[in-house]
Amino acid sequence: MLGKLGLRTEAYPFDFSRVTLDGLVHFIRNGFAEGFYPPGPPPYRPECVGPWVLFRGQHTAFAHFDLNDPRVQDHFQVKMRRFDAVLDAPVKPVTFFRTVTARHPQEELALALDLEEAVARRNPSLDFRIVFMVHDQGLRANAVQLAPLSPRVSLWALQYRGSPDDTLFDRTHAAYHAVLLHSVAEDNWPAVNVGVAPSPPATMESAEAFDFEREVLVCDGTARTDDVPFANLTRARFPWRSHNNLALIDGVASVGGTCAGIGSTKMLADVSAVLQVEGQVRRKCRYCGNTAYHAAGRPFRTERPFTDEEDQLVLIHLYTILTGGDKVAAVEKLAHEMRRGTYEVICRIQYLTNSSTKLMDSIDPASPSNV
Repeated sequence: MLGKLGLRTEAYPFDFSRVTLDGLVHFIRNGFAEGFYPPGPPPYRPECVGPWVLFRGQHTAFAHFDLNDPRVQDHFQVKMRRFDAVLDAPVKPVTFFRTVTARHPQEELALALDLEEAVARRNPSLDFRIVFMVHDQGLRANAVQLAPLSPRVSLWALQYRGSPDDTLFDRTHAAYHAVLLHSVAEDNWPAVNVGVAPSPPATMESAEAFDFEREVLVCDGTARTDDVPFANLTRARFPWRSHNNLALIDGVASVGGTCAGIGSTKMLADVSAVLQVEGQVRRKCRYCGNTAYHAAGRPFRTERPFTDEEDQLVLIHLYTILTGGDKVAAVEKLAHEMRRGTYEVICRIQYLTNSSTKLMDSIDPASPSNV
């Protein structure tokens, strides 16, 4: 979105990925050496989850990339250095945009000022702002600004559009567009009293979204059935709607360290565990007690026979893979186009190309190199 609006031309390590807020704070304070990539040495074992091929670390989840590709790993090193440079050697002010991933938004928002403190402590001279956005809050407005969390930390509630079958990005496109354009305008960052709800932003359409006579935000009638008074537009008073839209991916925990989208740095020691992992006490999710980094389990299959048309589509996309394109991106694209799971797509590619070529080994969860 930032690129489409001409607001950014370079890639950073958290693009097209999910990371917990406490994980993000961890990386800012301690660097990327621990918890960014999946546990253990490469090759990393991917997991096929619905139409996605996931590589999950303790605090992170990556789709769209083959993390076992040396070129991808090199590119991530470049993106990490670029992110560090933004924090440590700024040439101009910077605005960070954060989508809340926690199942219960208030849990993540309670840590929002920790992120502000981590950035400020890392570089006290950095001129920065942070914009928090919370998905699917059941209001008619595409996006609604709540009271700021601090003079340089703003907070927005977003609404979904389109069909439930659309991607989350497509469903929030209009909301993100409005928030980004609003947030990069200097005039929209006046000195404010923290905790006092501002008037609804002028950038939003108000005909259906707001009832100024009753001083309420109008609900969508589906996800939320009660209108929200303007007076409740604060982090503490807003009736936050909990959901797993970002905490989970197709029913599987987004990141290895937590099933709740927050708390990946707060894993608990499994005192019942006899075995150790890499010389350390095995840890478990503080929410559900899982000790296997929320392993995805058996990959999804539709069990439908492949048609000739689908095989032709596979062979067309195979050209992208053979000419150096990212395998994960190609497989995910095929899975979405054919409404299949990524694992059955990988198996079909292996069948059509002769599995002895080992073309898909780096992203096949069943490959011997990944076991």
